[in-house]
Amino acid sequence: MKKKRNRIIAVILSLLAVIVLLIVGIIVYINLSLKPTDAFLKGKICQNGEESCEFTVFIVDEGAYGKSTLDKLQAQGIIRDSDLVYYYNRIFTGYAFAAGYFELPHKFADEEGNMRDATIDDIMAFLANPLNAHQDTVTISFDECDFIRHYAQQLGEKTTVSAQELLDYWQDPNVIRSYMAEYPFLTEEIFNVDVKYYLEGYLFPDTYEFFEFTNCDEITRKFFDRTLEIYNKHIDEFNATEFSIHEVFTLASIVQWETGDPDDSLLVAGVFVTRMNYPEVLASTVTACYAFDLSKDECHEHGDELTYTQQYHPYNTYTIQGLPPGPVDNPGENAIVAALHPDTSTGYFYFSGDLCNGGTRFARTLEEHQYNIDTYLLGCSS
Repeated sequence: MKKKRNRIIAVILSLLAVIVLLIVGIIVYINLSLKPTDAFLKGKICQNGEESCEFTVFIVDEGAYGKSTLDKLQAQGIIRDSDLVYYYNRIFTGYAFAAGYFELPHKFADEEGNMRDATIDDIMAFLANPLNAHQDTVTISFDECDFIRHYAQQLGEKTTVSAQELLDYWQDPNVIRSYMAEYPFLTEEIFNVDVKYYLEGYLFPDTYEFFEFTNCDEITRKFFDRTLEIYNKHIDEFNATEFSIHEVFTLASIVQWETGDPDDSLLVAGVFVTRMNYPEVLASTVTACYAFDLSKDECHEHGDELTYTQQYHPYNTYTIQGLPPGPVDNPGENAIVAALHPDTSTGYFYFSGDLCNGGTRFARTLEEHQYNIDTYLLGCSS
């Protein structure tokens, strides 16, 4: 009987020990989770590959004042557990964050003026104070059929991020891969060895508002979020097409440059798809222009010259079979839809511009095509 009682006591003591250890573990975890990360406190959460920094740039998006901002703090490596901090804030502090660009310090002064490591309360209080935020914004419109280098130039002229800084960021495979889980339209095909700009074609042309004080990540996410909207809108069509995602954006970019007319886009896309089913090359002048860095105006004036169309280049569809290795501009939604639904029912094999009436002239035979060129292109060029 005594031995049985001793065993019961031992079991109870063991359970109590486990409960105590569990409680201690929970307390330790909560205390640790309610502290900024060591990397942040040591000034290692920096921009643009810096090894150390005096503060960390953090942007609170307009309208994202609660949990999403805490999730972003965790994703950026500043805090450890956004869920726990969220409930801590709801129960004990109640901070509401201000929108803007913040230079978040790693250390704060105590009551005696001595510098100490930042706390979670310091971070939330700092982000809740609009006086700490740079809130000036700029609005920039990015044209369909324009190039990624011009987008970077526009941003460099109106924000604190330089054009070269953006281009370098957009050319870093590790950076791009870090976005792939969130943005499924980004695929490994982007990294074809012959691609000139990895993200050409994937920055959806639209009008955007940016904080004047911003960074590469915020800019990139603005574009990607909009591209994702278009991708998700047409997700069933992307899944149904015979082309890969990268091929759709590539074909769309060619269609966008060849014609800005939505009514003609389906037929232009159909011509190229029809040509892909034959031994002939696509022979798209705009790909030769992109290959040799001609602007849109230069392409219109010189693109058909033999020096461009007959000179080999991985993008020049006069000298390669099939599509080029990547997009040649940033296409709009109409061009993307055309690439997803090319109209091959007409049997058209050629097209040319109509300078007499506007739009595009289509033909099934080379003779018809030459007539269209002589009559509606060359005949109205003067």
